[in-house]
Amino acid sequence: MKEGDKICIVREMDVDPVTSENTSMVAALVTLGVPFYETQPFLETREITNGEEKRTMTWCLGTKTEDGRFKTCELIQWWKDDAWCHSNPDHPLSYAKAAVTNFQRLTAGISTSVPVALVRKGKKFALIPFDAPSDRRQQLLDALNK
Repeated sequence: MKEGDKICIVREMDVDPVTSENTSMVAALVTLGVPFYETQPFLETREITNGEEKRTMTWCLGTKTEDGRFKTCELIQWWKDDAWCHSNPDHPLSYAKAAVTNFQRLTAGISTSVPVALVRKGKKFALIPFDAPSDRRQQLLDALNK
């Protein structure tokens, strides 16, 4: 991009950019070939207004993909329209959105799952959830020793 080029702004207030849906969308857009505005791809600002902190995340993107196939504003509209994605399942944006959604589901599941201890005895093994009550842990260990 050169100075004077138009840019597409994606802005969100008072949301953690690490978990923001906009951050996921921007990642998908960049994957499809939407370029970042080179001098300032994103900017996080914090402002104190009336004693309260206001957090704003601003993403600066090109107005179309590098190959010219897609306009950024249309991709953003389609991203936000689940019916469009369902109606266009073979579109690259639908694949990107499905990948992001699957990643979010996986990480949510991983973050809430309880690890299990793997205890081996010969060819036998027991999987004991870390949060299992002590009597259940003992029951599983006893079964392993039989």
